[in-house]
Amino acid sequence: MNRLAGGAIALLMTFAPLPLIAQGMEQLSFSGDVEFEHTRRNSASNSLASADLMLRYEGPFGFELGAEIDENLSTGPDTALPFFALTFGLGMGEVAVGAPQPVADALVDIPDFAGIREQQIGFEARTTSVATGLAKSLNEALYGARFTMDAGQLRYGASLHKVTHRSGLHWQVAGEYQAGIDSQIEGVLEGEDGNLGITLGAAHKTGQFDMGLYLISQRIVGSTDAAVAYVGVAVNDALTLRGHLRTEDGTVNNNMIGIEAEYGFNNGAYAQFGAADGNNTSMTIDASVGFKF
Repeated sequence: MNRLAGGAIALLMTFAPLPLIAQGMEQLSFSGDVEFEHTRRNSASNSLASADLMLRYEGPFGFELGAEIDENLSTGPDTALPFFALTFGLGMGEVAVGAPQPVADALVDIPDFAGIREQQIGFEARTTSVATGLAKSLNEALYGARFTMDAGQLRYGASLHKVTHRSGLHWQVAGEYQAGIDSQIEGVLEGEDGNLGITLGAAHKTGQFDMGLYLISQRIVGSTDAAVAYVGVAVNDALTLRGHLRTEDGTVNNNMIGIEAEYGFNNGAYAQFGAADGNNTSMTIDASVGFKF
């Protein structure tokens, strides 16, 4: 982990209790999740500690301070991407300057395939929010600016980023439309040096069922065309089961299927079990515990 990321994490841990002691300070929020994961594949095992943390103060003048962290506890490599930016409220919108979270990460949330974080890391470097995946794979930071706007059921925005020690600029335009209480349509268009990537998707929840479908095509890092789908059922208030399907580059050899079971506790803690297999990959078995707040 670089020193920049370490400093961001230390600040997060320092300020994390603030929402608890600053009664009435609605502008201040601390959110995210922390997870410990253990996987097995071909009789080999691996352990991963991950965290996605964000401290925000909203208002005419504010800030955001956070990090995405994946620490391989077995063999490495370790990756950390810090976010730190000053924010300025502009009516229904906000401008963030410094090293803000890219707009694609702020607006679009595709669940980890079969709940397996280790598996998802390999997809992120060449799918939605390529700038984020590239910076994490190089253990670098992202500098730039982001603009976001809330307009009723529509949230949208744009961001511009530079990866440290690399030439070229990455840009993103993203939006999310709430089509009813439990349905959303979202998408991202991103580019770098004339190369483009696009993600379009929708998620829906009805009764005890939830489902989603995302289509991805990008030519920024190599060439990827993929479709990801999932469907889940809440067995009860605590237990949710989901099935996942991923197809890539239109070939049967790159098809993958996955299943997961997640049990949530009332305090935000959860336990999750998953399995994923494909035509040219080995089966991965996963068990993880975590905490969402």
